[in-house]
Amino acid sequence: MSQHRMNSMFPPDADAYFGPIKSQWRNPTDILSILMIIGGDVVQQAIAQLAGSGPRPLSFAPVAFSFGWVAYALNALLSAVGDGRLLPPVDGSAILLNAKNGYSRSVKSWPLARLVRDHRPSNEETQRGLSITFYRTLSTKPVGVPDCDWVYWCSIATIVAQLGISVIPGVIQGNWMVLIITAGGTFLALVAGALPQWQAEKWVARPIDPGKREVVCLTEGDGSKSVIVIISEGTGIRLADLAAGREARSVLTMWATLLLFTLWIVLLLTVEGLSADAWYSLLLGALGMVQNVVAAGAERTPGALGFHLEKTTDVYNEKVFKALQKAEDVEPGVGVYLVPVFFTGGLRPHEEEWRQEVLARYAKEKD
Repeated sequence: MSQHRMNSMFPPDADAYFGPIKSQWRNPTDILSILMIIGGDVVQQAIAQLAGSGPRPLSFAPVAFSFGWVAYALNALLSAVGDGRLLPPVDGSAILLNAKNGYSRSVKSWPLARLVRDHRPSNEETQRGLSITFYRTLSTKPVGVPDCDWVYWCSIATIVAQLGISVIPGVIQGNWMVLIITAGGTFLALVAGALPQWQAEKWVARPIDPGKREVVCLTEGDGSKSVIVIISEGTGIRLADLAAGREARSVLTMWATLLLFTLWIVLLLTVEGLSADAWYSLLLGALGMVQNVVAAGAERTPGALGFHLEKTTDVYNEKVFKALQKAEDVEPGVGVYLVPVFFTGGLRPHEEEWRQEVLARYAKEKD
């Protein structure tokens, strides 16, 4: 190729166009500061999943430092000043039904909604019918103290790995700013997840008095393939209270979120001024984002969610009505009060006759 042709393809002022691009690829500080303000909803869900984890009294939410924390800090401040809530809206649409009186309500509790979402009946591969799983609340561990599962330990490992990687540019080139930024972001993240309102808001409910008995059913409603029945005898908390998603507003939360938002802005400005080794920070942010996504969406056992339950029996039938009849034999009130949930269009004559007989018997026993 002739020199004239090459000069026509790459004019003398080509560096004016390609220079900034090459500089950005060598040290992508601009994209790093932009990424710091996206993904706040993922961070919020990750904290909601892990809040209250770890041994008491040092319980916290091991959510790694990532790109979305600045956006989350702003959203948390708006919520603290507005509706006073830290928890995100619940996943899906589940209902809780009291097997004593048939009263039902929508589930607005984050841990209860996740319990329904993550429930997998023993015959989940079956495409037809209804599975009803009965659990008993254990008294060996209080409700709201989650077990440390793989999500918890992977989160801890991610935080440790981030701090370890951030040391590398300091050791090799003497640039300790990456470690300072990572350590500062990790500290702010752990403080945000350790606010007492997270635990209070997740588990605001009255305890079940000794000698009292509560039986509740959790399901996604008509069309669902499964029902969770939880029997609490003198232990645990009132799940009907928990389902209401009551407020646990705190003045401490409002001032703490204001301070944390200010410090996150300071950290963002520090990231913007990073003059070298931005690829390390980009890698650390991406690693943290992966942890956030996994923690926010992973399926977890009831114990890891904070519900300590023992399965007693399973009821299944390909015919939904027969499954409800079998459940009624296991625990009075479960089957008959679930009928309106799964048969919104009414029953056949012989099915309605059975329902009326059961209700009449309960009314007679009550009198």
